Amino acid sequence: MKFKFTYLFATVLSLTSVSSMLAVDNVRTDVLNRSYYNDIFLDCGIGLTTLDSLPAASMLNLKLEKVGYSSDAERQNQIIAGDSTDWNGHLLYPDGAPRFKVFFMNGGSSLEHASSLGEASRRRIKEFVNAGGSYVGTCAGAIITSQGYDETKCPTYLSLWPGMFGRTGKAKVYTGVTIEKNSPLLKYYDFGGDKYIKELRHNHGNYPLDLPKGAEILARYDFKEGGKMHGQPVVSAYKKDANTGRLVLCGSHPEEIVDGERRDLCAAMIKYAIDGRGITKIKGYLKNGEVRKMDRHTYERNPDFTRIGDMQSHHFAVEIPKGARDVTFKLVGAEGSHMTLAVCKDTYAYDDVADFRSIMDGNVQQFSMARPAPGLWYVCVKCLDQPVSTNAGQAHIYTKLPVNDLLNGVPYTIEVSWK
Repeated sequence: MKFKFTYLFATVLSLTSVSSMLAVDNVRTDVLNRSYYNDIFLDCGIGLTTLDSLPAASMLNLKLEKVGYSSDAERQNQIIAGDSTDWNGHLLYPDGAPRFKVFFMNGGSSLEHASSLGEASRRRIKEFVNAGGSYVGTCAGAIITSQGYDETKCPTYLSLWPGMFGRTGKAKVYTGVTIEKNSPLLKYYDFGGDKYIKELRHNHGNYPLDLPKGAEILARYDFKEGGKMHGQPVVSAYKKDANTGRLVLCGSHPEEIVDGERRDLCAAMIKYAIDGRGITKIKGYLKNGEVRKMDRHTYERNPDFTRIGDMQSHHFAVEIPKGARDVTFKLVGAEGSHMTLAVCKDTYAYDDVADFRSIMDGNVQQFSMARPAPGLWYVCVKCLDQPVSTNAGQAHIYTKLPVNDLLNGVPYTIEVSWK
């Protein structure tokens, strides 16, 4: 918006300025982000039921990391919120972008877990969603996203769902689930054709009392013996805008089911969350002959110039004028790093979407285009380095970093020039 403001009040507009204004207006806002270190971060920490796996995620061939400490709040929060080796935690890249497609929190005690997270970890989870990472929550993992339960405000809840939830008051029961006629879950599975799921476990569950703008009801409880809970939303979703991730929440427990329609319900929730992640965005515009330094640290709070993370992609745009020739792109990463460089006309470049791509082994990439078509080109820088890791007991542990201080980002420069 700064560019628009500047040009709007300029006395004289050069042709270059007009071209830049058009470039700002033409940047795409319909391409989902595809740059992640991993698929799912599983939080089954203090106060929550410990899970060894997510059967639905395994069926979908999705990879996950987990934190599952039952009593060590300090270590739990070092992983989520950060420490000296990873300043903003496992959930976020150095520039604040999400490292995972989905954050998954399962059932247990929402109040105990919310309290154990502390302010810093709660802030990280909210930053994760607001930056484009999606969230799937079951039972406690659902209600903790709200502002509170029944008429009780909970300041330790996440307030990602802008409203209150209600508690069903029912425990150790099994309910039916009716999928809504036009539910987006039906894009993934037909649930036997009758859009009905039998015998889903329910234990002190919940449902949204408030449906804010952007909220959806995906499925409802079918439990006539349940009093007020019958017919209420059992699965709901909320997405604030294109930049944020999507919440997909369930008041019952499909997360441990290993087969059948109940497992498919969990799988459909994960898929809908992934499809609702945030969009790809550019860091800025490259200019002819100018070297852009991407070397800022997280704590400097300048994400458009912050270092790149493990398996992350950074995106830029450049307006190439008519008649430009010998257009050269050059990327130089830190010594010992491994990066790739790609460009694409009219849409964001990725590994499999590129008109030109340089993937030589090492930290320097360069290529030239003799006479490219004029217009808006998208540039993608990707860091191929990633930590060596293992699932060790209650948490996913990084055992080796191939590049010094990798989790806090790798510096690089990017340049475009033409005649």
